Amino acid sequence: MEAVKYAPGFCCCLIFAACGGEGEQGPQDLPFAGGRLDGALDGVSASAEGEGIPAAATQAESSKPKQRVDKETGLPLVTWNDLRLPDERVDDLVDALLYPESYSEEEKAFPGHIAELDGQEVIVEGFMIPLEWEGERVLNFMLVGDILACCFGGAPEPDAWIDVKMSGEGAEYFVQLPILVRGVIHIEGLDDGTGYAAGCYTMQATSSELSE
Repeated sequence: MEAVKYAPGFCCCLIFAACGGEGEQGPQDLPFAGGRLDGALDGVSASAEGEGIPAAATQAESSKPKQRVDKETGLPLVTWNDLRLPDERVDDLVDALLYPESYSEEEKAFPGHIAELDGQEVIVEGFMIPLEWEGERVLNFMLVGDILACCFGGAPEPDAWIDVKMSGEGAEYFVQLPILVRGVIHIEGLDDGTGYAAGCYTMQATSSELSE
């Protein structure tokens, strides 16, 4: 049996192999990728005010992403917008996962729609950046929504990647292609090896396949 190989920490984002390939294999955007829905929500609020519905109540209801479901499995299809933390709170939230004693319960609380996903079996679409290999199979990888964030020397935001560990024999390596990963997602603090918070999502995955 071949030895297990590791990509060194978050430097995997800089590995040419993760972003290489032929010229025609340029990075792709995911079908659901894009900006936040602020503009659409503004339109909903304006319409609601015209009908006498308080804007604040409408915005609170609309701020929760509409959950989509995979037709074949019935599992929630979680998008990166679903996992996105409020910009003004992301640093404190991910830091509190590593150092909970330094934060109040209110400061540690994730948005409700994200907290509800903790421990659920879900499907997430993204790109694979291998971290650990055994032979030609990937045992552990970063799942990211935007591969460009890694391919040009950057690191994804803490809420923009998932640390995926595969069950069984691992996963096939798909280069620069969007994949669907199925597994149980958890909210869990991840550090960069020096004590700084680097991520907040993990997944124990049972399958990965090309996204159609």
